Amino acid sequence: MGSAPILSSDSQPPQLQSASHHATIVCLPMSRGAELPETLRSQIVILRRIGQSFGQISDVLSVNSETARKVYLRWESSNTYSSAPRPGRPKILKERDIRHITKHITTDRNTRRETLGEIVNVLNLEVSQKTLLRTITNDIGLGHRIERRKPHLSLKQKEARLQFAKKYIHWSSEEWRRVAWTDEMSMQTDANQGQKWVWRYPEEEYLEDCCRATVIPGFRKVKVWGAMRYGRLSKLIVIPENKGDGKMNAEEYCDIIMDGEMFDFWIQGSEELGALLMMEDGAAYHQGCATVRRKELEKDGWIGWGPGTWPSNSPDLNPIENLWHVLCSNIRKRKTQPRTKEELIEALQEEWKKLNMEVVNKLCDSMPRRLQAVIDARGGTTKY
Repeated sequence: MGSAPILSSDSQPPQLQSASHHATIVCLPMSRGAELPETLRSQIVILRRIGQSFGQISDVLSVNSETARKVYLRWESSNTYSSAPRPGRPKILKERDIRHITKHITTDRNTRRETLGEIVNVLNLEVSQKTLLRTITNDIGLGHRIERRKPHLSLKQKEARLQFAKKYIHWSSEEWRRVAWTDEMSMQTDANQGQKWVWRYPEEEYLEDCCRATVIPGFRKVKVWGAMRYGRLSKLIVIPENKGDGKMNAEEYCDIIMDGEMFDFWIQGSEELGALLMMEDGAAYHQGCATVRRKELEKDGWIGWGPGTWPSNSPDLNPIENLWHVLCSNIRKRKTQPRTKEELIEALQEEWKKLNMEVVNKLCDSMPRRLQAVIDARGGTTKY
């Protein structure tokens, strides 16, 4: 008399030679109400196949005869020892409710900022906020995230951005490497306005309804000007702080920047590359007498994008904005943080000189992707 095999859930019972054949059964202890292990289920099938009644199987294996019958019937119908899937507790919110919740939350920028309690009240839901949160995150797939801060874009500005992107989307990498990107940056520019949470899908991080519109800040600690092109950085120029509102005017911009480091950077690039296009945004002090100065420089071969040409409110199209972020991050990583204005200026100069040129080059080469992102967003906000 041989021992009965212990079968896996994938196994078939052995072909039995005789109904009078006896099997050796190993009885497995189990607690009341526990699910039968698959080894015990296989033994029930074997005993039934060799002619044992469900009552006899119950005596041998110490299982309920009705349970043994159900196990065998399931094996006959599905050829498996595993138990049937259990339906579990029914969901409180039906599919129709979930669709209603999804439609409501994604309606506009206001509904994306509603609290769980407000959603429950508006939709008259008879569920707890905990259940609603679980439904929104697990069933709908929305996450509760901090809103991104992006410049507000009017319809006119979106159209200008879209037209600019379409005009230059076909430029080659060599053409983009003949562009110098310029900008000003302040280390401390804005008071903490707190964080706002919005409901959004992962891919909606830069959707206009999910971003906070930023404005030009009024508080400045240290302001600097810099420029970059493929393979080179300008000197970092510290802009003197004016009395009153502290803002630089067009005359100072011409004297300190345009006729200073910007001019030298342009001459150097033009000599190396044959021509260098200078990019400037539409800041107020880039206009006025600065426009007159550009007209004068055009006689000597100056070419560039400035106020009236460069689309306004478009920091995502200026890759030096990302370099400012790297610069500020490097300063925050310093073991000794600058505490005075002089220390901050020194730290900015040191970290500017240590910036990785591979990072600069990658930013310059990112322009085709930036323009495509603007086209995809129809002139709207992008991730850059």
